[in-house]
Amino acid sequence: MISFSNKSKEDIFAEFACDQTGLTQSEVLERRQRYGSNRLREAPPPSPLLLFIDQFKSFIIYILLFAVVFALAIGEYVDSLIIIAIVLLNALIGFFQEYGAARSLAALKEMTEVMATARRDGVWQSVKSGSLVPGDIISVVAGDKIPADARIIVANRLLVEEAALTGESLPVDKESATLKGSLQIADQKNMLFSSTSVVSGRGQAVVVTTGMKTEIGAIAELVESAKEELTPLQRRLDSFGQRLGLVIIVICALVMMLSCGKEYLLLQTVSRDSLIAFAFIAISLAVAAVPTALPAVVTIALSIGVKRLLRRKALVRRLASVETLGSCDVICTDKTGTLTCNQMTVRLAWTLKRELSLEAAPANDNLCQVEKLLFLAGTACNDAVIKRGDSGLETRGNPTEIALLVSAEKVGCHYYGQRLDEIPFDGLRKRMSVQMEEKDGARIYVKGAPDAILEISTRVWLNGEVVSLNDKLRDLIISQNDFYAGQAMRVLAFACSDLDGEKAGSPVIESDLIFIGLQAMVDPPRPDVRQAITKTYAAGIQVIMITGDYRETARAIGKEVGIEGEVLTGMEMADLNDDELRERLKNGTNIFARVIPEHKQRIVTILQDLGHTVAMTGDGVNDAPALKKANIGIAVGSGTEVAKEAADFVLLDDSFSHIVNAIEEGRGIYDNIQKSIMLLLSGNLGEVLIIFLAVLAGWNLPLTAVMLLWINMVTDGAPALAFSVDGYGRNIMRRPPKPRD
Repeated sequence: MISFSNKSKEDIFAEFACDQTGLTQSEVLERRQRYGSNRLREAPPPSPLLLFIDQFKSFIIYILLFAVVFALAIGEYVDSLIIIAIVLLNALIGFFQEYGAARSLAALKEMTEVMATARRDGVWQSVKSGSLVPGDIISVVAGDKIPADARIIVANRLLVEEAALTGESLPVDKESATLKGSLQIADQKNMLFSSTSVVSGRGQAVVVTTGMKTEIGAIAELVESAKEELTPLQRRLDSFGQRLGLVIIVICALVMMLSCGKEYLLLQTVSRDSLIAFAFIAISLAVAAVPTALPAVVTIALSIGVKRLLRRKALVRRLASVETLGSCDVICTDKTGTLTCNQMTVRLAWTLKRELSLEAAPANDNLCQVEKLLFLAGTACNDAVIKRGDSGLETRGNPTEIALLVSAEKVGCHYYGQRLDEIPFDGLRKRMSVQMEEKDGARIYVKGAPDAILEISTRVWLNGEVVSLNDKLRDLIISQNDFYAGQAMRVLAFACSDLDGEKAGSPVIESDLIFIGLQAMVDPPRPDVRQAITKTYAAGIQVIMITGDYRETARAIGKEVGIEGEVLTGMEMADLNDDELRERLKNGTNIFARVIPEHKQRIVTILQDLGHTVAMTGDGVNDAPALKKANIGIAVGSGTEVAKEAADFVLLDDSFSHIVNAIEEGRGIYDNIQKSIMLLLSGNLGEVLIIFLAVLAGWNLPLTAVMLLWINMVTDGAPALAFSVDGYGRNIMRRPPKPRD
């Protein structure tokens, strides 16, 4: 794809023959003819008829259908009707369970159907996103969904949430400057991408790609091309059906030969009536050999498993995938929202006096003056909003600023002063300044990157008083910041300066400030994740973390939750061929950082080539191709509709521990299906022996085909169904997974 991030605004205007006044209506119409509409290619909705026909794609069903045809050919209508009823019952159970299967591209289309503000004929106007064309000038503000891929030409405090597309947990600070080098999507800070959202600020941009040419369009292509794998049970049942079919053919041929040979020796001929009788015997043998109840028993067992999984917070979208959980030996998990809480949280507050842990927040009365000032600074330099509603704490704004408000709320610090002036945050200064009204004047608060705050600070709070910020104290602050950064925390520094009444309301001057302290924040791991990962290791399951975050963040979170190993970035992975990546995976690489959708799909494909049964979790648009490609696609409940539509399971609670619970349930379901199959086969073996021995002895058939069907469906089928609700063993998660084939 063309890298528009490396082109200047002037080059973009020249390439698309446009300027800041926008396109004319005639130019829009001409370009729509050339580029097409700004919509993704639609996949036809799943046909109920085809979905119903899919339920018959099993070798055992083929054998039963062949028996139906043969029975009809010799006039055994009752037998054929009973077999047809059994096959239809099985198909209907599976059909109703799976109705409403994956419509990933339809969901992608719905995501992009938004209104956009575009400049046409020199006037800003609201237009449907589908009408946008390359060269259109668009305007975006907080709350907007980006309608197409576009090159930014104006950015004013523009923060964009790109987690659904890139996996990056924090909003991206956008700019209009020309960038250099080959950059991944997450690093293209002068670009807007379709279906991402503006968190704050405003901007203008030139549309550069639309429809299937956008980044989300490329993902749609991947979803479309991803082929679903057969489940382990489907493979085994097909293999079993083929072997069973061969055995049935051999036995039936042997019986026909013995019967015909015996009559020929006695009568020197074989009559037509005898041939029909022998064919009837062969059908009886075929019916006896086929576990007729097996398809229905398996389908009902899986349906019961669906209900059990629902009680454990997993909603099943594809019936056959239930038992695949029992064979899962690799979980590829996203970081944000699955291993972590997806909520930036201030973990530590630091001043030269001491370090405070916010996990056990101290009471306001126990805070010293500088600590109160630190939390007040976090609330003053803040545009986010939090309030308590009926459903708990409701938040709006930048996740980092929300974290600062929540930390102040924990310790009981609130700022009620009026903002008199401000200098907004920008990427060059790396700080934000506000002037707040005070009782006897005003106070300037500054928030930003520690190096940017130290640059304009000359004094510091120490032991309850303000002292000069010498090199020793400066080095101490830098050392503390480096320590937090090394633990993959995001660190913000704060400073202040008092103004007397005469200077209150005058423009903010960022100089000669008093350094207050640091607040270190992180998207913390879920409390139950480490225990759940330990449980997966005991069950012989490998856990691989795949994230869009930076290497250091991925390594730190991995260490905290118990996933330790080599870290490989998307850029490094792109330089490896498949054989080299295969060796890395075999040798323990289990953390992937700064990845894009193609990387995720490639990882899943190579793991499958190595013989693994792969579960893939995800919540964003960028996860959809890998979710569809994996043996088990698991979308989290708070994720995008695209991810849910591409997945086999949807977690109603986003925690990783529920994935482990679902695997435990899947193993139990798989065990119970195996018990049912063994019970059915033991009964079929007895029936085959009775009929075969009767033929050899020259006796009349002790059991007709109808009797055999009754025995298979009721006498054997009912006890086999009882295994579906059988309890699981205590050690089910202390043994290796079932083999894939």
